[in-house]
Amino acid sequence: MTDVALPARRRGRAIALMAVFAGTFMALLDTTIVAVALPSLQVELHTSTAGVQWIVNAFTVCLAALMLSGGSLGDRYGRKRCFLGGLAVFLAGSLLCALAGTLAVMIAGRALQGVGASLVVPGALSLLAQVEPDPGLRARLLGYWGMVASIAVLAGPILGGLLIRGFGWPAIFLVNLPIGVAAVWLGVRRIPESSDPEHAGLDPAGQLLGVVALGLLSYAIIGVDSYGWTGPVTLVVFALAVLAIAAFIWVERRVARPMLPIGLFRDARFAILNAASVLLGFGANGAFVLLSLFLQQVQHHSPLVTGLLLTPMALALIPAAKLAGSLTAAHGPRLPMMIGYGVTGASLLGLMTLTHDQPYPMLGALLLINGIGQGLAITPATAGVLALVPRQRSGIASATVSTARQVGTALGIALLGAVLAAHLTSGAPAQYTSGMRIAMLIAGVGVLVAGALLALMPRTTQSISVPAGVAR
Repeated sequence: MTDVALPARRRGRAIALMAVFAGTFMALLDTTIVAVALPSLQVELHTSTAGVQWIVNAFTVCLAALMLSGGSLGDRYGRKRCFLGGLAVFLAGSLLCALAGTLAVMIAGRALQGVGASLVVPGALSLLAQVEPDPGLRARLLGYWGMVASIAVLAGPILGGLLIRGFGWPAIFLVNLPIGVAAVWLGVRRIPESSDPEHAGLDPAGQLLGVVALGLLSYAIIGVDSYGWTGPVTLVVFALAVLAIAAFIWVERRVARPMLPIGLFRDARFAILNAASVLLGFGANGAFVLLSLFLQQVQHHSPLVTGLLLTPMALALIPAAKLAGSLTAAHGPRLPMMIGYGVTGASLLGLMTLTHDQPYPMLGALLLINGIGQGLAITPATAGVLALVPRQRSGIASATVSTARQVGTALGIALLGAVLAAHLTSGAPAQYTSGMRIAMLIAGVGVLVAGALLALMPRTTQSISVPAGVAR
């Protein structure tokens, strides 16, 4: 390669990474930027607590249920094509949310955002795997991706508070337009196309069952406050969800090219990494939404102040995610994940001390610790599963671990929200505090259980061998 061609290649690679990081930032920003707007949306759209949960979960359920197909579609039809298509769908959903005047329209827009994000997030991770084939350098690159993802997720409340204060709640959706347009423009110019159609296929039956199963499970949990845990509606919906999950597994074991290759889970390392990701999403992300509501509805902070109060988590998570990339490159994913899960779980248990008039320094310290733990926990899981599978299956592997975390998030928001709602018979601060304590206990124990699973993970370095097209 000539001296002239090398800088040009590096410049093109840098621009491609900018597009990938910008798309990631936009897609993941909306997982949390909505949190500080929920009280305003509840009033503006004339909805209940359950309606507020669906504003969050319409996005999360679609993202979780469709992400596996997003990774598979990228592998089959082109990672660049699907990534850019996902950005376009996400922008359309953002515009619909900004114009929403009813809860139904808002939920539809959030669902459309989730569909777009289901192509963007696994597409970004798969594109990174293609850009850098060296495992060590790729782990560091994933560390930078983790920093961008962390900034997006935890800067959401701060940016959301500023936008709501200055322009009103529609601005939290309109802010996506310039970011998304820039990502599309850079991506069209510089992202190289790649695909491995022989290693991926469409699975419409599995996709439909995945959406139905997760949607029914979320509906059943969110509806507990209205129908009770033993009410006929709750029991029937739970039963239907179990049947859908069983049918999903049955289909995935028998189709030639499954959306989720069940055979990958025969490897204990792959299974544990994904189970841990479910529990991290359940505990950490589920608790995050409740904490944002607590700061506004119990301690009566504005959306902007709430975002600023959550800043320690963001500030700690960013360098911790970078450190996680370096530790993973040097020692593998197990060590940083065990530390991260232990720290995150301990901080969630610490949040059981929350009171309606608690001084901020204690909360700020717990948020700082939580950010360190999450930063150490998230990136190594992605690097770990990518190291276990061939590059040709990078799309489905990255989508699996991301899906696991989003499934956990959807279930965490639903279950922890239901626990909190069960205590709010009169809306008194003492009832809110009591509900929060139980929710944080459940969240913290869930994350610590995941840490215990990681301690049991085998240390072998052998790659998983699952032939393309073999379902089992």
